[in-house]
Amino acid sequence: MRYLKSFIGFIYTLYQQRYVIGQLVRRDFQNKYLASYIGLPWAFIQPGATILVMWFAFTFGLKINVMDGGIPFVPWLICGLIPWFFMSETLTSSSNSLIEYAYLIQKTSFKVAIIPFIKIFTGLIIHLFFILILAILVMAYGYYPNIYWLQIFYLVFASFILLSGIGWLVSSINVFIRDVGLIVNVGISIIFWATPIIWPYSMLTGNLKYLALFNPFFYIIEGYRYSFLQQQWMFQNVEMTIYFWVVTVILFVSGAMIFKRLSPHFADVL
Repeated sequence: MRYLKSFIGFIYTLYQQRYVIGQLVRRDFQNKYLASYIGLPWAFIQPGATILVMWFAFTFGLKINVMDGGIPFVPWLICGLIPWFFMSETLTSSSNSLIEYAYLIQKTSFKVAIIPFIKIFTGLIIHLFFILILAILVMAYGYYPNIYWLQIFYLVFASFILLSGIGWLVSSINVFIRDVGLIVNVGISIIFWATPIIWPYSMLTGNLKYLALFNPFFYIIEGYRYSFLQQQWMFQNVEMTIYFWVVTVILFVSGAMIFKRLSPHFADVL
């Protein structure tokens, strides 16, 4: 109950600081994408190039055109990559967020806990554009809007909670141990290949299936495929949903506690 009250209190704090957060997100977005010569297209060039290379390799190299259930490979692949781009990019940037915004930590009136959320909201802006592109793509393959698409709002919320906990955790520790940022980059690469993103979950057998179920990133990625392609509710897979929220709540509470314990020392170190 105490944790629930703390969570509600923090959500209220985000609401109170919405103008400040909005200004910081706008500035972060401008610095990240609009300060370069090419500008906003950089937000799409890297993901687009990755998708193009993987599509070419799997379609013409490995000759994969159709997945289980007759789902075309291209929308299946992109449904997995788009949420992954959002989560991986956000984790990378949020791990260094406290160091990047060290000048704000010196201001006693500023709520330090909202700093990692600047990166989450910045990533979310781009992600919403990609969701629109994904919707257009799947419609081109004959998958038209239906009630299951509403599930995307739930998945975005679930991603927000997951990224918040991990963001608090890695950003706070990274202030004291700068290797954490590098560890996050390596970990993201490992998780990418260990998660059924570019290969199907059906390939796993026996107890190996539970490794995917305990992976919270897989739940989000599979949710996009459930919503856009398979037309299923995530709640139908009770086991996967329970595993996701247990792991996510543990990460969220752990991240919040560690951040709160370490935050009084941020100004001294930075």
